[in-house]
Amino acid sequence: MKSASKVKGLFTALLTPFDDNGRVDVDRLAKLVRFQVSMGAEGIFPCGSTGLGPMLSLEERKTVAEAVIGASRRKVPVVVQVGGPDTPSTVELARHAAEAGAYAVATLTPYYYKAGERAVAKHFEAVAASVEVPVLGYNIPQLTGNSLQAKATADLAKAGTLSGIKDSSRDFLHLLELIDAVPETFAVMNGTEEYGLFAINSGADGLVSGGANALPELFKSMLTAERKGDHMAALAAQKQVQAFKDLVKQSPISSYYEILRERGLDCGTPRRPLLPLEESEAKKVVDGLKAMGLL
Repeated sequence: MKSASKVKGLFTALLTPFDDNGRVDVDRLAKLVRFQVSMGAEGIFPCGSTGLGPMLSLEERKTVAEAVIGASRRKVPVVVQVGGPDTPSTVELARHAAEAGAYAVATLTPYYYKAGERAVAKHFEAVAASVEVPVLGYNIPQLTGNSLQAKATADLAKAGTLSGIKDSSRDFLHLLELIDAVPETFAVMNGTEEYGLFAINSGADGLVSGGANALPELFKSMLTAERKGDHMAALAAQKQVQAFKDLVKQSPISSYYEILRERGLDCGTPRRPLLPLEESEAKKVVDGLKAMGLL
């Protein structure tokens, strides 16, 4: 198994900026990466759910990967999410990301079709065989329709196929089972912010956060406080995370674009069918964050 030892701490599940014509904007993307690094993000995770990876063409995803890797200047590891509904395109994106300098790649379970556990395992094996960098699984069954169970993950880890996982199952008991099943060197990244602190307390290596696009300092403060043993400060930050997530729960990704704009980082608007916030919705989010002391 290839080591993914740098996959730990706070990784931002980076959103994808677009220009006024709806095209990927590499200049805005580079500014967003630099902002995240300056605010304490310990890694970048582009082309995931928050990054609208499934909505981007293969060429757009390659453009995003190259821009993010270039802007990071190797100050932090970049894990490019390369998963698609089919194995050939996933392998193509994995090879490209590895050649572009990604620290690792992550792949969703194939989506739309319920392929079955054996097919999913073969999918990961094909990706791992195609690159020399670590490969992480990405489990978000509520969107893909295919779940990566703890035992299957452990088997793939022991076979050297997977070096880690981003678990966005929103199932804390599943996460606990996963942590217990995999080898100690296997990187377990939690993708559910609402129990981010408790996942770390239970043995997860870090958090992959979409909300960190908008408020990286909030999520970093939670992890930093816990590392220092200041459990009360960490818990207070977790409560703020929950309040933040409650505030944006109707349209989280669209809200992140709006909050960044309020902070001076115009990333355009999300790709359709996602819509930008209405003016009244945007005001509610911004005013709410100011009332919470987060803006």
